[in-house]
Amino acid sequence: MDKLDPDDLRPPYLQVAAAIRNQIQDGTYAVGSKLPPHQDVADHFGVSVNTVKRAYGVLQEDRMIVPRQGMGTFVRREAPEVAGQDPTDVLPAVLEQLAELRQRLDAVEGELRNRAAHD
Repeated sequence: MDKLDPDDLRPPYLQVAAAIRNQIQDGTYAVGSKLPPHQDVADHFGVSVNTVKRAYGVLQEDRMIVPRQGMGTFVRREAPEVAGQDPTDVLPAVLEQLAELRQRLDAVEGELRNRAAHD
């Protein structure tokens, strides 16, 4: 990650967001990969955790990342562009995403059953 540029007039959270955006775009963080925790990013850039939260918020609004409660923040998979396309062109991608979601839900369900069995 790059350090903040003292000559950059943008607020620190936008500089942090831009640095992470660049790393997503250049493949440093691949699709589906987990981003560093807020504290690690804050320590690296010399900013507060709240600044990192704001930066992650910008990236989330831009649909580049997605937070997962209790798991961290991940680089988002690109959603298929549906507007102007034949729906059958995007159907395989949508079905693949649904299959992935089903697998994740099954894993969570299994974990919850294991916890319930041990309680």
